[in-house]
Amino acid sequence: MNNTLMAYLNKRLHPNESRYPEANSQPGPVICISREVGCGAVNIAHLLASELDKQSQVKKWKVLSKEILQQSALELNMDPYKLRKYLNEGERNLFDDILSAFNEKRHKSDRMINQTLIDLISSFTSEGYCIIVGRAGHIITRNIEKSLLVKLTADLDWRVKQIMEKNQLNIRQAIEFIEKTEQERLNFRNRFVRNNEAPDVFDLTINLSRMTISSMVKIIQSAAQIKGLLEYNRSKVEVF
Repeated sequence: MNNTLMAYLNKRLHPNESRYPEANSQPGPVICISREVGCGAVNIAHLLASELDKQSQVKKWKVLSKEILQQSALELNMDPYKLRKYLNEGERNLFDDILSAFNEKRHKSDRMINQTLIDLISSFTSEGYCIIVGRAGHIITRNIEKSLLVKLTADLDWRVKQIMEKNQLNIRQAIEFIEKTEQERLNFRNRFVRNNEAPDVFDLTINLSRMTISSMVKIIQSAAQIKGLLEYNRSKVEVF
């Protein structure tokens, strides 16, 4: 992780302000990309950031995904692998919780873990100019005015093919991988859904199997411009 991104990750909101970002707090701009397994959203996010950087007057856009988990683990003094497993496993029974409390030197409650992730993402959105891939970003940032919530989808056979090629799996293994990963992501997202709240509300849904990546990046750029997230360099006008 480069120094610029590390400095960005270490900027934190005041701990007493831990909450979901509210619309009147004026954070952003932020783009959150949720995706079905096999859509390759991180690579797409980097392409999008590169295009947005060509138009930004102020700051470079940053892509955040695994960095959120890594920084959360650091703040919680937990192993990143254990934290990810804990977040993905869904509901645990009381016996598992008791064992965990006795076996861990510092047992972390669900509330503390969830709030750490919320606070961290809130600090990123306060800084602005970030693209968050997954990590329930579309749920946590949904009240931010200067946000764009995007869902990438694709036909199952297209996604199976992508997973087979990327991970060297056969078709059965690829389908099992998709089902397992989708369930883990659902478990993760459900941790941040509040009562009577629709978990998946997006500004834009794109079927990746029906268009090129470059076309999709242009569509997201256009949507971001329409929502007022982008600032463009004004060309100098020569007076004759």
